Amino acid sequence: MGMAHYDLVIKGGHLVDGSGAAPVHADLAIKDGLVAAIGSDLGKAARTLDADGLLVTPGWVDIHTHYDGQVSWDPELSHSLQHGVTTAVMGNCGVGFAPARPAQRDWLIGLMEGVEDIPGASLRAGMQWEWESFPEYLDALDRRPRAFDVAAQLAHGALRAYVMGERGAANEAATDADLAEMARLTREAMEAGAVGFSTSRTAVHVAIDGRPVPGTHADARELLALARAVKASGRGLVEMVNPGVIGEDVDGLDRDMQLMRRIAAESGSPMMFLLLQHNTEPTQWRRQLAHCEAAARDGLRLIPQISGRPISILFSFEGEHPWRFMPSYRALQDLPFEERYRRMAEPSMRAKLLAEEDPNDTGFSLIYRNPTLWEHIYVAGDPIDYTPPRERSIAWMARERGTSPWAVAYDALLENGGRAMLTHFGVNYAEGTPDALHAMMKHPLAVLGLSDAGAHVRFIADAGVHTYMLTRWARDAAGSPYHVPLETVVRKLSHDNAQLYGFTDRGLLAPGMRADLNLIDLARLGARLPRMAYDLPANMPRLVQQVDGYVATLVRGEVVQENGTATGARPGRVLRSRAASA
Repeated sequence: MGMAHYDLVIKGGHLVDGSGAAPVHADLAIKDGLVAAIGSDLGKAARTLDADGLLVTPGWVDIHTHYDGQVSWDPELSHSLQHGVTTAVMGNCGVGFAPARPAQRDWLIGLMEGVEDIPGASLRAGMQWEWESFPEYLDALDRRPRAFDVAAQLAHGALRAYVMGERGAANEAATDADLAEMARLTREAMEAGAVGFSTSRTAVHVAIDGRPVPGTHADARELLALARAVKASGRGLVEMVNPGVIGEDVDGLDRDMQLMRRIAAESGSPMMFLLLQHNTEPTQWRRQLAHCEAAARDGLRLIPQISGRPISILFSFEGEHPWRFMPSYRALQDLPFEERYRRMAEPSMRAKLLAEEDPNDTGFSLIYRNPTLWEHIYVAGDPIDYTPPRERSIAWMARERGTSPWAVAYDALLENGGRAMLTHFGVNYAEGTPDALHAMMKHPLAVLGLSDAGAHVRFIADAGVHTYMLTRWARDAAGSPYHVPLETVVRKLSHDNAQLYGFTDRGLLAPGMRADLNLIDLARLGARLPRMAYDLPANMPRLVQQVDGYVATLVRGEVVQENGTATGARPGRVLRSRAASA
């Protein structure tokens, strides 16, 4: 027994260290925010945590969040904190808030609201604009204490609008001078600490004014100039959202896979994209993975980012639902929820809404027009079953009852005082089985992300995809063909994601590494059915969720949450990229 004096010793846990190795029973000591020792009889500590019967894992590195605005006012980011996240990457999908000229702020808020469904009223009320350039944005975030680390990517939408003004917003072609300036600012952002560059090319991503994200139609020349700027910085990667990502353009998706390969080959930059099984052509994801494998054989990196579960839109009368586009709903839309629900429960209003047709042809309306819509919608239980049997679908129930699926759905949403929910699996559950999802998860080139934490606040609650990985696939699928070993899940959520972005100081429980970690009661682990809270700035609604089983989460050796309650500790910082040689 040495005389070492540690800040904290975690005793008797099952260490799943992030390397992919099998769990070991050991104590872990922390000093000065780092893991100091792993073993037994480690010596004295100022504080001891009993981890008997608990997993001890690295903290999760969430590579796909949209906290770009929220980080300027919210030090806690509770959606992610309560699910064991200790590092979050934002600036995904080509939308962000830097660089930004003062006159463009409101437009950028409208872009974020349109693409990521974060209420503009909340962003306007909550955001503290203390920057214009991207380096100033990181510095501004650095001045604010926070619970865990955040890292930012440079977003094509903001960059293009900053350099090209209205021409950029209107998706006009970039001139040579535009490209030179965008490349210069990209290098500047990367050298200041941006961890990547993101762009969106899907028609689904539109601003509140109905226009596509700047960069949606960028040609190969523009993308190549920006990818080369990323590569020249010696750090980071390019993240792309492709056309056809949710099945809206099957041919465009095939073409974009070829384009990504070309950019990877000519720039040398790693290219990451969102890989989803969509309902239009349920096997297209296989072609995409074949592209990645062929690229890897040629020494190129095309990185498929996947979600660990079917991504579900949660329909509820308190949040998003198909009837909010109907003409008769206009008289109800601004009423307080209880009054709105009372009116919607009246037989006359129900009959009126069920008889109407949606007059729109954009965004969500396109989803509602799909004739197979109700085959992919299920009644949500508590907790939600994300892999339900086909016979629980609305379409199936409607056939059994000999009635319209719209009527079945409407009546289901009236349950529980209008707080019942339906789940629409637009991606990753096209064939009503988890087979495709499981194959994507197991693929050696795939990385786990797509929590979308902070976005789509009224109708998607996927911030807990990490928790779902541990429960559905590691714990509950044990003994089944769908089982994913616990140590594999932990490695993908921590070490692999940290390495992807060059965060070499975390994601692994080993001496000298950052003491970012979770103590987890795996038997109790799980998340409840989300509910609506009105706690965003300007009292806007967002879905929140009760999470059980995270006994403690530590950042830099400080306990930031215990049993679902934030402690108020603020060890988090802005995490900046480092040159590959540093």
